[in-house]
Amino acid sequence: MCILPGFSVAEGVLLNQEVFRMNKFPVQLVVSDIDDTLIHKEDHLNEKIIQTIEELKRRGIQFTLATGRMPYRAESYAGDAKLTVPFIANNGSILYDRGRMIWCKMLYAKIIQEITQRYMERNPQFTVIFSFTDRECPLVRTEWIRKRLGKYKGYDQTLGNTPDVWNQTVHKIYVLDDARSGIIGAFADELEYYRNEISFFQYGEFSIEIVAGGCSKASGLTRLLEYLSIPADCVMAVGDHTNDIELIKKAGIGVAVANADSQLKAAADYVTAGERDLGVKEAIEKFVLSE
Repeated sequence: MCILPGFSVAEGVLLNQEVFRMNKFPVQLVVSDIDDTLIHKEDHLNEKIIQTIEELKRRGIQFTLATGRMPYRAESYAGDAKLTVPFIANNGSILYDRGRMIWCKMLYAKIIQEITQRYMERNPQFTVIFSFTDRECPLVRTEWIRKRLGKYKGYDQTLGNTPDVWNQTVHKIYVLDDARSGIIGAFADELEYYRNEISFFQYGEFSIEIVAGGCSKASGLTRLLEYLSIPADCVMAVGDHTNDIELIKKAGIGVAVANADSQLKAAADYVTAGERDLGVKEAIEKFVLSE
């Protein structure tokens, strides 16, 4: 991470413009998380952030996304932004470019079969979902799944909890506890044993996303930058949650939006005054378009 001199980590505090102009690493690429960074619960990007992205492109600066979502659930936002470069999906295990997967690393489900089945047996509402290229399917239809039938592609296709189901590769295993009873934290503690074979990202006491080992948004950014021949110092990355920490640390300028997790704010070079897309717009205008 390129820490610029004269910088103070505080909400809405800007880098000294003279110091910023002296930075020898001008931004060539802006990377943003989607959920709670570019959007709240909207299905499309706000028109104002779209206009800001278009202005970046007019100046020859690329824009892309880094998300925990599967590509098919991020394509509407990629379309709104009219991306011309790949985006990072599924917490770094996929690079996706305008309808095609240009790189991916799969997770062998059997690695965590024993521990996951044990939690399912003890907790009937412990929901487990396997992510495939074009759908996400639950193993068992819990109450949380029943309430969302028809909302997400694949939720009506129950896989079952059999050896054959576990003996396959998937893009992601998503587990959640709608009751937030504390079992997610306990499950995460036990997952640490498999750290050499998996990567996982915890979202409070609600859920965990598990992907192939060595994958993260930061590793996805590394692969993307190799593909684009852009140095990390020439990247500005924006996020809101703990799965964005390594991403913003890798970038030349790491930004946390105002509504971000406190851990991400502590890791950021800059914390915006605005929340979500207003914060992304603020950071782009101050650190990129002001040049």
